[in-house]
Amino acid sequence: MPLPDHPAVPAPPTAAVDLPGPLVDAAWLRENLHRPGLVVLDATVRQKPLPTDAAAPSAPGAEAAGNTALPPTGRDDWERVRIPGSRYADLAGALASPEAGFSYAMPDSERFTAALRELGVGPDSRVVVYDDASRMWSTRVWWALREIGLHTVAVLDGGLQEWLAQGGPVVSGPAADLDAADPAAPAAGWPAEQRGTLVDTSEVLDVMNGSRPDRVLVCALGEDAFHGWAPTRYTRRGHIPTSLNLPAKDRLLDSRGRFLPRPELEEAVSALPADTGTLLYCGGGISATLLGFVLVLLGRDDVTVYDGSIEEWSADPSLPMTRTPPANS
Repeated sequence: MPLPDHPAVPAPPTAAVDLPGPLVDAAWLRENLHRPGLVVLDATVRQKPLPTDAAAPSAPGAEAAGNTALPPTGRDDWERVRIPGSRYADLAGALASPEAGFSYAMPDSERFTAALRELGVGPDSRVVVYDDASRMWSTRVWWALREIGLHTVAVLDGGLQEWLAQGGPVVSGPAADLDAADPAAPAAGWPAEQRGTLVDTSEVLDVMNGSRPDRVLVCALGEDAFHGWAPTRYTRRGHIPTSLNLPAKDRLLDSRGRFLPRPELEEAVSALPADTGTLLYCGGGISATLLGFVLVLLGRDDVTVYDGSIEEWSADPSLPMTRTPPANS
């Protein structure tokens, strides 16, 4: 698409930048875009649309790890239009584990930090993540970086759409024509911590079976997917028994893809117990991070995300799933 005209980008300032918090707006990023130590990542992923026929069978999607189809990517979108200086964070490729058996899986620390260094991200970086979709790709990168102890990370509120709406500059061109990012220097002992905010099947089973009464299991998928009424990308429909349902994408953003004001966010999550830890899941461990990000914004720190989510869970026939009969059945 034709790119709008924008004023020239000002000369880079010399002082390092500090992030104001886990969420930044387009005005802040435009003012600080070329500050030393700031790395901007585009996390957009384009998935194939699901069938709309409710009778269509559920099956592992073409994106599933190990599938012979190419994984989804937003690299073409990034090449077409992007924030100046940004790099493409490939959640389905370089930033995922190829051995996990499910999409977007968090890789081991060595692989993950090596991929981050190629993007110019090191332990002292300030990182702003954006996407051109629904903020859940940004929050997934935010969550993964937080998992390895990088806390100086923020999500761009409204993503690329809001950046364009606010007159932010953009550039275009194939990746081959870009100057290579300066890889961050290897850092001894990085990551220094594994926070345990991305969890596996065993922890979900503990919550489901009642041996972790300090946690509540919450599915961030939409209502139709939660109840098993709609086609999915996964082997079986439905949800993990004992789960609550709080759809992430339907309740947390405004019509421009920006996070709702704090009072409205508090109302959106008010059904979740405030004095209990929360274990979130969704289809592929992505939209759950959107809800998790909001809970952290609101000061709820005892939040974890099931990395494999329904993609991994539904593929194991020994693990139970629940479906709700439609009201008219």
